[in-house]
Amino acid sequence: MKKLIDWAKYYYNLGFNVTHIVPEKNHPSKKIFKAPTNNRQLITFRRQDRDEMLSYDWDNAKGIGMVLERDNIRAIDIDHKSILKYDSDQKLSNLRNIIDDFLISVNLPTDYPWVVETPTKGFHIIIQTNDLPYSLNINPKSEYKEKQLKAFLPNRKIQKAYPSFGHFEMRWRYHLTLPPSVSKDGNQYNFINGTPNCLPQEIKIDDVLFFIEKYCFDKDIERKVNGYNLFLDDYHKKHIFLDFNSIYV
Repeated sequence: MKKLIDWAKYYYNLGFNVTHIVPEKNHPSKKIFKAPTNNRQLITFRRQDRDEMLSYDWDNAKGIGMVLERDNIRAIDIDHKSILKYDSDQKLSNLRNIIDDFLISVNLPTDYPWVVETPTKGFHIIIQTNDLPYSLNINPKSEYKEKQLKAFLPNRKIQKAYPSFGHFEMRWRYHLTLPPSVSKDGNQYNFINGTPNCLPQEIKIDDVLFFIEKYCFDKDIERKVNGYNLFLDDYHKKHIFLDFNSIYV
């Protein structure tokens, strides 16, 4: 598939609600190569009409995306520190071992097709899973009173092994940019295991949370120390699955 409209038909036929990205039409306050040009809120909880999708300005689009949350389609965003990933002089850590460990931990094959490498050498893993079992605040910037996303920094052991590793972000809603979109530098989003021919696989939310605890929580979970990401809430205080002595360095 060479044209974005062909990708749009492909994603739509899989059941996704599709967005298009026309940077010059996006408001400059947005990340113009990532933000959807069509109004994603209008198609978050209803099935997008095919003619509506085909009417978008695909001739001028530089990217394509999908609406998350509908039909429990979510994504894990595994990325480098922002201060490093845009610095061409920085050597970024290879995060592929983390990707493989995540896939194994949630009972997915290591050649799982819905793994996307981003233009900044981060990764999106697209899955189906339930909503998070704890409450999130309302995003104050959302006129639709949508919930915020949640991100976790790596614990000290993982940060030592992968110095540029920035965060796990639970992209449970909003919008996700898809291949073959390009960044402002012309770098592309790519499926690392070939173009998928099926829907993202359903996994257990508890498996995701266990992995996050393994990679992100430190032994001293009550201490608030600058640089440590504890992100404790009522759910995690009641559900501690790990022996933190096994990961503490």
